[in-house]
Amino acid sequence: MNGSQSIPEGVLTDFIKNELYGNSFIFYTLSGAHLYGFPSSDSDYDIRGCHIQDKREICGLNVPKDVIERMTGDIDFVSFDIKKELGLILQNNSNVLEHVFAPPLVSGPSLPALKKIARLSLCRAVFNPYHGLALHNWKNSAVSKTPVGGGGSVKRYLYILRSLMAGIFVLDEGRIEPNIRVLNRHFRYPLVDEFVSIKMSGCEQGLVESREDADILITQLFCDLDVARENSPLPENPPEEVFDLANEFLLECRGV
Repeated sequence: MNGSQSIPEGVLTDFIKNELYGNSFIFYTLSGAHLYGFPSSDSDYDIRGCHIQDKREICGLNVPKDVIERMTGDIDFVSFDIKKELGLILQNNSNVLEHVFAPPLVSGPSLPALKKIARLSLCRAVFNPYHGLALHNWKNSAVSKTPVGGGGSVKRYLYILRSLMAGIFVLDEGRIEPNIRVLNRHFRYPLVDEFVSIKMSGCEQGLVESREDADILITQLFCDLDVARENSPLPENPPEEVFDLANEFLLECRGV
């Protein structure tokens, strides 16, 4: 983001409608630092959600794109067609699940039905994206102790901690919570509160001084995530009926 002032919500919603080119939509929300609970003055506005492609695009000879992507100034806009969105929900893609349950900037009448499908889809497979994202960021942090590229930075550590805490929480509690400040009311780690304060003050690329303490906490959280998966009340896979429900929802969205 190249400015320090926040963008009014009305500007964001107008941007969304302009980018849809007449396509119907289910919902759009803010992702990234705004959703994760540690936005700073230079955080981009990452808009995520899904639309319903026009039947003429789907039925024609041309292969339709199932993703709309736009980057304009401080706004990063990504929208999935509803079929792609449903497929990712059924795979327990953590990013998409977090978007579905996040407070919407705008929403259509079909969002409650999509949320129902997402709730029924939750299973132990949600472990994989949370674990994979945390591991990827931790490896990148381990190979760089300089602020360049975010390695060893407060921002990098917050992304690792948030992924692990959110993964443990959903496996234990059976519900999605992306906001690290809300999560930490449950976990109560002083180090997390410290990092959030640093990030939100605008010092996100500063090196972590308590790196050893942070690494110890992260190592413990990786172990806790494994335990949470083993003991989770969630089913191993989504129930069969949710696939039928998702298929019916898709056909309704298409007007079939």
